[in-house]
Amino acid sequence: MEVVVLSDLTETQPGTSWWTLADVDEVTEMLASRRSRLWQLVAPADLAAWVFANPDPAPLDPPPVGFEDDWSSGLDESGRRAWALAGWVARTVVPKAADTAGRYWILSHLDDAAPSVLRLTVGVLEILGLYESGEAVWLRVHAAPIGLAMDAEAVDLEEWERRGVEVLEDGTKTLAEDKFLLRCPDLDTALWLLRQPPVIAGLRMLSCWVAAGPYSFEGRYRPEIVGRAWLASEFLIGHEFAGEDDGEAGFDRPYVGSRVAEDLPTQRSFDANRYRAGVDEHDRLCRLLIDHLARSGMSVGAGLAGIDVDLAWRDAAGRQFVAEVKSVIGGNEVEQLRLGLGQVLEY
Repeated sequence: MEVVVLSDLTETQPGTSWWTLADVDEVTEMLASRRSRLWQLVAPADLAAWVFANPDPAPLDPPPVGFEDDWSSGLDESGRRAWALAGWVARTVVPKAADTAGRYWILSHLDDAAPSVLRLTVGVLEILGLYESGEAVWLRVHAAPIGLAMDAEAVDLEEWERRGVEVLEDGTKTLAEDKFLLRCPDLDTALWLLRQPPVIAGLRMLSCWVAAGPYSFEGRYRPEIVGRAWLASEFLIGHEFAGEDDGEAGFDRPYVGSRVAEDLPTQRSFDANRYRAGVDEHDRLCRLLIDHLARSGMSVGAGLAGIDVDLAWRDAAGRQFVAEVKSVIGGNEVEQLRLGLGQVLEY
């Protein structure tokens, strides 16, 4: 856990003008008003400072529990990213996460329905929920940091709306008047939202509040689920939460696939069904290559240095690769080969 020393803070931190030391003091008082065994591990003042600190995750080692198997076994790309996100959120927003697993928080994997669901529960409250398929992600956050950021115009709610983020009043009884339910349509939107400091602060503040109680999970706690997600989170940290691109990932952004517009041209020369088939086949080939390389421990994304390459990655030796994927339908092999090679030479 990263702790900001209060005596070293100025009235407002550079780049964080949406909160002040007064807000840290207020959170300290709020937490100190709760009797908790958690204070045997961390003081309320340190925890309040951590709420507003940089969103660095808890160290990978030591983990709460060991996990000896390959964490990615049996998972496709969406599944790997979903498990990684669940582990990253746990390591980032749960206070003293490695020391409190099974006592103050659990991670559940509900696989008795399709698609499977991952749920992070802190205290009596579900903080995070997501489908393993990546179709939707929902977060509960304390309203105070979001409100502070809105007052300081440090969040762009119109951009949230454009990206499909729903901001709803949460109806659960715990802190019913003080929290929001944020719904994201997919993993990429959730990853974007979790890069917003007020969102992390909202998750941390709510997590600190609900963790400050003697909750027992006993039979519900499955350490192998926590251990798997804990390891998986390094996949996300290395490639999608690395901050500004330093060239290490070998790509600009995660691969999200191709989409076909609902309204396609209707002129006779345009075959909409053939076009859709080509887009679907292109996406299928891309995902096949991503899954194949993932089995060797390589993470593949899209784009490189601002150029819109189909796929890009680095191997274990640091060598850079790009791929231009072409599907062939109806005898256009030569045309597609020329086009693909020309694009690679241009890149």
